[in-house]
Amino acid sequence: MSYDLCLLKQANQPYYIENIRTGIYSLEELCFYLYHNICLIDESIINEKLCDWIRDELHLNRLYRQLYEQLQKAENAASFVLPIFREAGYLTSQEMHVYQEELAKLEVQSDEMKQKLRGDYLVKEKMFARAVWMYRQILKNRNPGKLGTQFYAAIWNNLGAAYAGLFRFEEAANCFLESWRLMKTKETFRKYISALPLFLSEEEYQKRLKELQADEYLVRSIQEHNAKLCEAPDFLAYAKRVKEAPIEDTIEELKVQYSRSTRT
Repeated sequence: MSYDLCLLKQANQPYYIENIRTGIYSLEELCFYLYHNICLIDESIINEKLCDWIRDELHLNRLYRQLYEQLQKAENAASFVLPIFREAGYLTSQEMHVYQEELAKLEVQSDEMKQKLRGDYLVKEKMFARAVWMYRQILKNRNPGKLGTQFYAAIWNNLGAAYAGLFRFEEAANCFLESWRLMKTKETFRKYISALPLFLSEEEYQKRLKELQADEYLVRSIQEHNAKLCEAPDFLAYAKRVKEAPIEDTIEELKVQYSRSTRT
């Protein structure tokens, strides 16, 4: 990228980006969002409201006319987004070319795949509640003949990860189980078995294993794997930091993390 400094005019009123629940105040901030969140480019950005904000708040009338013309043509996302980068001088020609190629690859994907990519990004950014909503929409509008079993198994698995991020472990386990029923992979089964002790008593846990008729050797190997994870240097360092930190700081950090994860 050419630069990240804010050299152009800042707005008095921000443009509110629905996907990330954040307001931006400059063209550079808009470029930063577009560049780093390519899978989130949708009608929350490509719309008349953004055009009006660029005209009224940033006073970039020429760019406003360009974008409004592209909006009326409704050709593709690149024709709307690239002029914004050019106006700010945000990308080099090589970066612009690579970005355009990535955007073109994304545009040919089905609506369901685009939604999945957005949900996956939101999980990565720890915005779990928004991701849950995204995945649930895909399952609600499920068309079995359009996308294969593997796709929906991945949706259930990722939905489970989002619920786990919200500390809703029973719902997470149910999602992992649904995923496993579709595609019986060892990794999904491991996630399901690993989630059970987080909300079940030992007696209930053992009962659930019997109901599943789970292979004892496989369950034992999963338990041993999880034990090794708890002994990993990164985990031990984190546990030590939490233990030594003042309880007030730890609670505040958890509050911040949870607040971010539950943005909807």
